[in-house]
Amino acid sequence: MHKQAFIDKAIVHMGHIYRVIGVGAQLGGNTYCHLASLTEGRMQKNGWYANQICDWIDDEVLKKAASPA
Repeated sequence: MHKQAFIDKAIVHMGHIYRVIGVGAQLGGNTYCHLASLTEGRMQKNGWYANQICDWIDDEVLKKAASPA
């Protein structure tokens, strides 16, 4: 599966729900992803700002992920 197909997928990672907003290198069945929280963040003057992290995510988790509603 091409790594661009993983963008906008919702996954559970370390007990939190994240949306994949960027993908990078793929190595050994893992993909380096930029993730934005769907449940945690803060309200700013210009709107909601989600907490963001980057981490290696197993490709199988990304393939099984659903798109957020």
